This record gives sequence, structure tokens and C-alpha cells, in this order.
Amino acid sequence: MLPSKLEVLLILFSLFLPSFAYASTYLKLDDDAYILLERLEAEGVIKSSLLTTKPLSYKEVGRLVKEAEENSKGRSPYIRAIVNYLKSRFSDELKDIKFIKPAETVYLKYHYQDSLSQLLNYNNDGDTFKRGANLRVGFGTRIELKGISFYLNPEGRSSEDNDALLKWGYGIWSVKGIDLQIGKDSKWWGPCYHGALLVSNNAEPFTMISLTNPEPVLLPWVFKYLGPFRFNLFVTRLEKKREIPKPYLWGMRLNFKPLPYIEIGLQRTAILGGKGRSENLNTWFKSFTGKGENEPGIEAGDQKGGGDIKITIPWKIQPFQVYLEAAGEDEAGGLPSNWAYIFGVYLPRIGNIEELSLRVEYAKTTEVWYRHHIYKDGYTYKNRIIGHYMGTDGEDLYTEITYHLPELGIFSIFYDKWRNIEYNKIKEVGLKANIRVKDAIQLGLRYSYGRVSGSSKKDINLLSIILSYNF
Repeated sequence: MLPSKLEVLLILFSLFLPSFAYASTYLKLDDDAYILLERLEAEGVIKSSLLTTKPLSYKEVGRLVKEAEENSKGRSPYIRAIVNYLKSRFSDELKDIKFIKPAETVYLKYHYQDSLSQLLNYNNDGDTFKRGANLRVGFGTRIELKGISFYLNPEGRSSEDNDALLKWGYGIWSVKGIDLQIGKDSKWWGPCYHGALLVSNNAEPFTMISLTNPEPVLLPWVFKYLGPFRFNLFVTRLEKKREIPKPYLWGMRLNFKPLPYIEIGLQRTAILGGKGRSENLNTWFKSFTGKGENEPGIEAGDQKGGGDIKITIPWKIQPFQVYLEAAGEDEAGGLPSNWAYIFGVYLPRIGNIEELSLRVEYAKTTEVWYRHHIYKDGYTYKNRIIGHYMGTDGEDLYTEITYHLPELGIFSIFYDKWRNIEYNKIKEVGLKANIRVKDAIQLGLRYSYGRVSGSSKKDINLLSIILSYNF
């Protein structure tokens, strides 16, 4: 579908606001740079990063690359090769160059699946595939000026009723280290790689208003002991075609690093209002404070809250990271219950084999997770779960082994075994690769085979080929 008048007005409005600081757009969630930054963090090369709140601004990525360059002196040639690639990739950010790129990237995507099922199509910004061939073509426009920045990504799709839509599109106004973002973008909250409990890119990007400090800061007074600190706050309205049309969704996340190798996050989200429901200031106050949750007649809406921790152990013999995300449904008194959680382990290399890395994640949700007795469409946006794709009463075990050559690209094999309240078991095995054909040309490949057992037995094959050119 084409962008709405509201989306266009919000983006244009943000471009003409007065400017007071350097503004930068944000790196897409599927960019391989995140994998490389996490690798350097796990090796102890980057220490001031706060990578559990994504996306990162290009300016923040440039800052982290500078830190990695300084700390990589004396490290292995492999680590220095990763840093050199990032330096080349983000040279504009390292030089603090302002620019207007009418077409920074153009891409062509081909997806083929032999089923109408979307069970293998997750964490894909809400894109839905039909049976057979699915074509996508688009480009990205990026503007980086002193106080404002702008990103626009229109896309044509072969499987939509309307063959053009605005996939991403937003403007940013930066004042004294705070970004005001207005428009359409994706978010990922938490340290986990394969899923997130509260905010992921499983659903379509929100058209929202968002506030954040893109670069970590030290807070004054005793709060300085929290270490580098970031916050993120957003407000959006969900779609009209719901049992309660157009409710609000808001989210707030804080994350900080009290020690160089420990990162902590705290987060909340809530759905409130909508047609026939109160949206006054008192309702918003109750939603923010959790007051009256689950008390008939006064509850504000559907609330969730939790936290996460990531611990980095950069041992020379075997570095690794362990992380945990846990969240619950708010009940009377504001204390979460019915906890869901994700636990993960990441080995950036296996012993002395620097090209190989390993990641294992286990996730579990409860029988009430993502459900609500008032908002009966659940914790969804356009029929996609906003958090972890497996949904209600789910359990997921994911394993991925990755082989990375800095001069060529990233190759992975993965296995995923999961279930939820609707399906008994889904077993998926697959391959994926991101190959740098030339400096400006990148080829992405993914093949997944899934077997569904239980009440609806089926086999599913999904193939994706993505070709992109960066100007």
C-alpha cells in the first residue's frame, strides 16, 4: 500500500524543524555490521557499546569503529581485518561527512516458497509471502545534514494488492544529543539474536514518534556509576482492522553498562485506548505506572515489562557471552507475572579457529503470553506478533554455526526446533550467506526446510535471493 497522508506529513514536518546538533539515520536491523560489532565486543575489542537496543545510528557505529581501531592494536590479523572492513564500510561516518544520496542502495529480492504457511517467514519486517515466486524491488534514499537526517525506502512487491509501499521512511531532528524520530522504522530490544520478547522486527515497522539518545552518555551525580546509558521511548497507533480499532502502543527501554563487560536493560510496553476505550491523561498515567492493572473498570490496558542482562567474558583461550531476557505480564501492584524468558550463549570463535562462531538460544513463553482479555487480537500488529515469533505457550531451541571471512562474507548453517499453542512441533534447518561480490555489490542467499508435525502435518521450503548495489 502507498504511504498514508499522515506518514508523509510526519516525515516532511521533521525535515523542516530547526536544527541544533548532528543528526544521523539508523542502520537497518538485518545489516551484517551488527554481527561484526558483536564479535568485536565479545572479544573485548569494543567495551563502551550498548548493542542490546537496536537500531544503532550510523554516527554511533562510526564511534564504535573508532574505538575498535584503537583497541585492535596488537590483536590478531583476523580481528584487524574485521576492523579494516568496518573502517572502509563506514568511512563517511568516520570523517563526519554530510551528504545527500538520492539512491544510496538499490536491491532486488526473490523469495520462493511452496506453501501459503508463514511459519518459516519470521523476523522479516512483516513481509508476507504467497505460494510460488515473490519479487521485491526497492531503493534507499539517505540524507545526512547537520541537524536533520532523512531515510526513505519505497518498495514494489509482486504479491500485494497495491504494488508499491513505503517500507521505511522517517526524519530525525537532533537537539543536544537527543534524537526525535518521526516516521516508519523497525526496532529490536534485548540481547537475543533469534527472537525478542517485547519488541522485534517480526511485525511490520511502526509509524511512530520516538525519542532516544543515540550515543551513550554518563548521567550526573550517583547515577554516573550506571556507566554508559541509553534510553528509548516510542508511541504508535496500531491498525484499524482490529476488534478494538487503532489502540495506542507505547514502549520504553533503558540500558546501561555499570562495568565494561556487563550490560543491563529494563523495558516496558503497553497497549491502551482505541475505539470505545479511554485515552485521557489519567489512563496514560495508569498505563505508565501500572496502577490498577487487572482491576475491572479501571485497568488501562495490556502491559508487559521485564529486563535483560548480557555478560561478556573475553578470555584469550575462549571468549564468550551469556545473556538472559525475561519479561512478564503486569498484574495488580505493578509486578510482572507469567514470566517468559530467553537464554543464550555466544562463542565468537571456537578455540583458535577464528573464522567459526557458535550461538545457542532457548526461549519459552506461557499460555497467556501475547494474549489479553480486552485486546483480543493480542500483542500483534497487522496479524504479526510484535515480540517473539513463536507466540503463545511456545518453546524454541535455536543453534547456529557461522563461518566468516572478512574479505568475502558470512556463511551460516542453523537448526531451529520450536512449538507454540497452535502447532505441535516445527523443525527447521537452513543455510544462509551474505557474500560481497565486489565492494559495491552484495549477494544474500537463504534456504530453509521445515517440517510441521501435529494436527497439520506439512513440509515447507523457502528460498530467498537478494542482490543489492551500494552507491
